[in-house]
Amino acid sequence: MASLASIYNKGCRPLWIVLVLALLLRVAYVLEIDQSPLFVYPAVDSETYTRQAEGLAAGNWLGMGQGPFWQPPLYPYFLGAVKAAFPQAFFHVARLLQALLGALVCAMVWWVGRYMFSPAVGFLAGIFAAACGPLIFFDGELLPASLAAFLNMLALVVLLRVWRRPTGWGFLVAGLAFGIGALAVPTVVMFAVMVPIDLVRRFPHRQGLLFSVIFLLGLAIPIAPVAVRNHIVGGDQVVISYNMGINFYIGNNSDYERTVAIRPGWEWDELVTQPARAGIRRPSAKSAYFIDKAWGYISAEPAEWMGLMMRKMGSFWHGDEVGRNQPIYYWRNYSSILSATLWKAGIAFPFGLAAPLALWGLLLSLRRIGPTLPMMYVVSYCMGVAMFFVSARYRVPVLPVVLVFAAYGACGLYAWAAAGRWRSVGLGFAVCVLFALPINRDIGSMDMDGDAAIHYNLGNAYAKRGERQQALAEFAASVEKDPQYWQAWLNLGSVKGTLGDVKGAGEIFSRLSREAPDQVEPWLNLAHVRIMQRDPRGAFAAYEAVLAINPKLLPAYVEMITLYGRMEDLAQAAQVLKRAVDNVPEERVRLRQLYDKIQMQVLSKK
Repeated sequence: MASLASIYNKGCRPLWIVLVLALLLRVAYVLEIDQSPLFVYPAVDSETYTRQAEGLAAGNWLGMGQGPFWQPPLYPYFLGAVKAAFPQAFFHVARLLQALLGALVCAMVWWVGRYMFSPAVGFLAGIFAAACGPLIFFDGELLPASLAAFLNMLALVVLLRVWRRPTGWGFLVAGLAFGIGALAVPTVVMFAVMVPIDLVRRFPHRQGLLFSVIFLLGLAIPIAPVAVRNHIVGGDQVVISYNMGINFYIGNNSDYERTVAIRPGWEWDELVTQPARAGIRRPSAKSAYFIDKAWGYISAEPAEWMGLMMRKMGSFWHGDEVGRNQPIYYWRNYSSILSATLWKAGIAFPFGLAAPLALWGLLLSLRRIGPTLPMMYVVSYCMGVAMFFVSARYRVPVLPVVLVFAAYGACGLYAWAAAGRWRSVGLGFAVCVLFALPINRDIGSMDMDGDAAIHYNLGNAYAKRGERQQALAEFAASVEKDPQYWQAWLNLGSVKGTLGDVKGAGEIFSRLSREAPDQVEPWLNLAHVRIMQRDPRGAFAAYEAVLAINPKLLPAYVEMITLYGRMEDLAQAAQVLKRAVDNVPEERVRLRQLYDKIQMQVLSKK
């Protein structure tokens, strides 16, 4: 790359070019997307992390009363610290900090490319990373991908430096760095446990063994306090978090396509509560329940599972950016930067271009210098993701290193062309095309209109902002795109009711009670509509349906007693009170106080 080399050799500072470009693009992107209602009312996992951050910032830093960690804890604590320091500007500051981390990732990409290959490769890789749409997008999301990419790259840089000048302290720091990264996204552990194997292979036996022990000690040091906290505060033996079991099952079962597409809400609740319905209470046992189910499938259908694994490996390298709970391409509506750096037109840019170049670069690197740590990192991370399930956010932590190999592959082709080695150029180009064809096969459209999930999330955000008409429109768009999205129907009915369309709300809740008869929300909302329609008999029938599903649902008893009180029917209210006390005895005092208050009000009128 003569032009890239000239930039470097003329005394320009390629590192600063990469850093400034990366930071400018990411900060500008954050300022563009703050027009979306989802910026301050995030959805699904981002909403969960935000709630956790609020709880931590409120002072519950040990998570008292919450059991062991459900998800890896580092990212919620990162957000919690931001929330505590910047309570009013939290949503902007958190994303701007991630923009800075993303820019530092690009700088480390430059360093790895320069360190492993050449200044030109480092500079090109840094530019690739700076303008990489998926990296820009996830640096603006309240998800652990951005933090994990930074920590993993930092750990890899430390490991590469100490590898050439090995010291015990150096390997201890490298292990510490990977251990901290595992608290954000544990997939990196798969690479970290491979490092000692390479240490034993590359260094004299005793020295390699010593370095391995030191590295593993460093890896364990950050993880140990989390395991201790889970034991003492959470009351269970969980190393980092206990969501691994269900995630492993989602990606390893005979109905993979269905389970991986399960949406948050009723479908997810149905899945995640399986252990509880089987009488399993301890979180670690719940995780083990799902692991056992997955291994049962693997052992019963090994050939089918191997085929599934190969499909997931192919999905990992596919060019499309598959969102976990919302379509990524829809966000191009809010951002000119994302529109320029993330698109599909024959190829899925950028990954549909970077992945073939990276695979070519990996082959070229393997042939010229043999296996390397960055190569091990890419391969192990790919395998680690495929062991569970694939989506765009889960390949973000490995994407920076993929871009290093993409830059190496591109520079290799250019060097051959500059030397007139056209036969080699043709062979390399042909290999890239052979990779590019399956990688960009069936990439589909960008779906800029959004799917049912994004409109559902937007509807929730508008509802929280009090913009009910916009919420109504979004929920209506959601059910139009997916007529069987029952929770979108539920929210559509609720908004209709708050806007005064009681009849429309009632029709929706009546339909939902037939379509999802085992869900309490439609019945409970139907009871409220019947009260508004002055139909107490219909309301009580709906309440009875609720209690048939869940006899311990306190709000249903409270509302029934209150309604009988309004009707001045103390005898029926007393009967409901008795049922409530029998089913929810721990609420006896509260229920009795409610009945006594209603009784006094009724008697005072007579």
